[in-house]
Amino acid sequence: MKRLLKGIGIFIALVGVGIASAFAVIALLLQQEEVRVPDLVGQDLVSVIETVRQQGLLLGVDRREPHPSWPRDTVISQTPASGSGTKKGRQVRVVVSQGPSELLAPNLVGENYRKADIMIRLAGFAPGDVSRVSSDSVERDVVIAQYPEAGNQLEKGGAIGVLVSTGKPEELYVMPRLTGKKAEEALRTIDRLGLQRRVRTRAAGGDTPAADRIVLSQKPSAGHPVSADATVELVVSR
Repeated sequence: MKRLLKGIGIFIALVGVGIASAFAVIALLLQQEEVRVPDLVGQDLVSVIETVRQQGLLLGVDRREPHPSWPRDTVISQTPASGSGTKKGRQVRVVVSQGPSELLAPNLVGENYRKADIMIRLAGFAPGDVSRVSSDSVERDVVIAQYPEAGNQLEKGGAIGVLVSTGKPEELYVMPRLTGKKAEEALRTIDRLGLQRRVRTRAAGGDTPAADRIVLSQKPSAGHPVSADATVELVVSR
């Protein structure tokens, strides 16, 4: 009986030791499976693959996107973040640079507006808003400025707006009063200003002598601003 009890005691002790050892092994394995996520940002993809493999992790690429400064195949961001804990065999997701975008706004300043429109389309963009302004130094229909500026990155199909010159500011005159003046004097005034003229006649009536051709009406009226290529219409008595 004593032998039996002694044997049972030894058996229970061995079982206890085995259970304790098993727990210790499991705890050790669990501890070994957790690793720190390495910092992958700024590294090229080849180096990243090796770094992740050495840590017992897997690599997944979420997407590739243009980046103005990171070279092609360089990691831009990662999930989980560097330094965080994770289990071996888990995946680290990264976003990889495609490098600077190849779509850069062309230089349109100094080009004729029609040529600039063609350049925009050939570069893969769309013509945007066109504004016009007079200029003392830039010829008519030549691009003065653009937005975005030349060299800026722009998505394919993006719009490029331009500011186009209308040439030198239009010279304006203040229309003098011609009504009531003799026709010959009025015509000399119009010619001196370099304006065009159109004359019609009609009976004056009243006390106007037949020999005096008098301006009965004018268009534009006196004081009205007129451009250098304007036409002045006069109605003269006959």
